[in-house]
Amino acid sequence: MAGINLRRQGNRYEHMAAGYLKERGYKIVARQFRCRQGEIDIIAEDGALIVFVEVKGRRTCAFGLPEEAVDWRKQNRIRQAAEYFLWSRQKTDHLCRFDVVAVYDKGPQKCQINHIKSAFS
Repeated sequence: MAGINLRRQGNRYEHMAAGYLKERGYKIVARQFRCRQGEIDIIAEDGALIVFVEVKGRRTCAFGLPEEAVDWRKQNRIRQAAEYFLWSRQKTDHLCRFDVVAVYDKGPQKCQINHIKSAFS
């Protein structure tokens, strides 16, 4: 049961992040893209740039900031999934960027979003 609630919460954070990006002119291309190499929460276009976005949320920062959870292992899986996405869409010549959107959940209708552009390469 806890896993279902965590997934629901993750979906909520991703929904908020997608809305945040749309408000800033990003075009959402895909959400929850999965392949053998890994998963990417949001794939968006910022002009001609393809942006791969990892969304992390926390209700409390007792165990660290949300963006700190995107460690080198997670970054590696995202990079590999991004390479596959670009290859499968024949977009290997496109410029891309890796962002992190951190959602600080402060209760119902109270969230703070921190968008970290070029969080890793």
